[in-house]
Amino acid sequence: MSVTSDIDGDLRRLTPSVRAAFRLTSERHPLERLLTEIELPGATTWQKGENIASSDLQRRTNGWCVELPWQRTYMLDGPLAELLAVLASRRDDIVAAIHSLELDAHVGLHVRMYGQEVPACLFSPASVKALAAYGASLEVGIVPSEPPER
Repeated sequence: MSVTSDIDGDLRRLTPSVRAAFRLTSERHPLERLLTEIELPGATTWQKGENIASSDLQRRTNGWCVELPWQRTYMLDGPLAELLAVLASRRDDIVAAIHSLELDAHVGLHVRMYGQEVPACLFSPASVKALAAYGASLEVGIVPSEPPER
């Protein structure tokens, strides 16, 4: 019995981690007003020139972002579909802001890969169609990482 639980534990520990994020960026417009105009839980903003996290790198644009927490999965379409579902209630407002302020829209799927466990980069037609409504680019970044401790 302990052999099976060790295998299951190792498989869970090696399952890739994925974080999905939707960002609007602008060279000209500060976007903090979108926090009240497009109320979504967890939305954040930043200003051009601010430091990125605790590094010396600086933001090149103003931005607004909705980011989901890390989750363990082998399929990238799941986190993308969840992100699109969060945005769906405010889709018309987001698209209107994109057009009126000439914003750039980006979806990022950030993946931590453990060992040789790579998630499937397959996206359903429904996710692709929903993503197209925003005119957003799609970035998938896969970074080899050390698995978390048991």
